[in-house]
Amino acid sequence: MNVLIAEDDPINNRLLRTLLFRWGFDVVTADDGAQACKILQEEDGPQMAILDWMMPEVDGLEVCRRLRESEKGRDRYTYVIMLTGRSDKEDIITGIDAGADDYIVKPFDNKELHARLHTGQRIIELQSALRAANKKCLLLLRLDPLTGVLSRNAILDDLDLAMYRSKREKEPLSIALVDVDNLKEKNERYGRGAGDQILQDCVRRIGSALRRSDYFGRLGGDEFLVVLLGADSDIGTTICQRIQKAVCGKKIVLGDYAFPVTVSQSLAVWDGRAGIEDIVASVQQTLAATKGRGDNRVEKFCPGP
Repeated sequence: MNVLIAEDDPINNRLLRTLLFRWGFDVVTADDGAQACKILQEEDGPQMAILDWMMPEVDGLEVCRRLRESEKGRDRYTYVIMLTGRSDKEDIITGIDAGADDYIVKPFDNKELHARLHTGQRIIELQSALRAANKKCLLLLRLDPLTGVLSRNAILDDLDLAMYRSKREKEPLSIALVDVDNLKEKNERYGRGAGDQILQDCVRRIGSALRRSDYFGRLGGDEFLVVLLGADSDIGTTICQRIQKAVCGKKIVLGDYAFPVTVSQSLAVWDGRAGIEDIVASVQQTLAATKGRGDNRVEKFCPGP
């Protein structure tokens, strides 16, 4: 782990470097507070720092204050040990209020410094593990637990962003509603869990038919919403046809049974004005209104005058 030593006294600086190297730390040094600020605010700056209270240009307290201000909104934290000859209770409180995590009084004891560094290292490692766990939780919240694609809320959020981007960049935007045909009947006929496997297989096949810029999520039940960036009516129709071929091109196998699966789709090109609820309702209503036309079809939403 990288540790910054900001100590203007050459003897103490050399002693600290020697000890930290012996204890297995990588060391970066700064001769004054201004240099320490610059190093600590770098994107890959050290995650631990030993700051002398009294330094030229910028003292350790100000370095700590600037560091904490720069860390707001950033996904990192630097563990700071303040090093000083001051031992009054008021001085310790001042250092902690400035944002220091720990405090060592000169002349320091080597064993005490070693223990405090390892405490800081454990805290940094725990925080890194916690951040990783939080990111994983946030990712899982965006995914549908059954199929692994974006959840309803996530795909609608992403559609909102796509609308903003479409308007800003003056590019077309289309959406397609993909509905798995006769899922309920297949689930009843082939047993419990059949519908789940059909949905999972359909997700893989739909994904294989999309462009890299497209994405989709489970709107609910057997419905999936596909967001087609930069796609006009012709491009959208082509992608829907590719989805059709990908889904029905090979039978799905469930135990001793093998049977074809098809999807019906409704395509709409965003007019740049309709809200999310309106355009989603449009493709849903179009598909429902044309249900009598059979399965494995692509319908286009045609807005009225």
